[in-house]
Amino acid sequence: MKGILIDAGTGDLLVERGGIAVGDTEGQTAEAVVLTMRGELKEHPLLGGEAGRMRGGQPDVMWPGEVRQMLRGCGVECERVTMEADGTISIER
Repeated sequence: MKGILIDAGTGDLLVERGGIAVGDTEGQTAEAVVLTMRGELKEHPLLGGEAGRMRGGQPDVMWPGEVRQMLRGCGVECERVTMEADGTISIER
């Protein structure tokens, strides 16, 4: 997917050479879906992987499948989503 890129450090639009940067947005889309809490996106209130809640000690065995479906719905193809014991999230394509 191509689109407007977001600066990971500030959350603002990424500016390069005096203009808005455009590029592959698949990574930032996946990150947004996994980290977003449900209800944060008013247009899509059921979208959100709620990774913070999972890291906070409320594990859900259905979480990887739900997040995979959310990612596919947003155009990010993936085969497997996992969360390691240390909280690291992996998305395999």
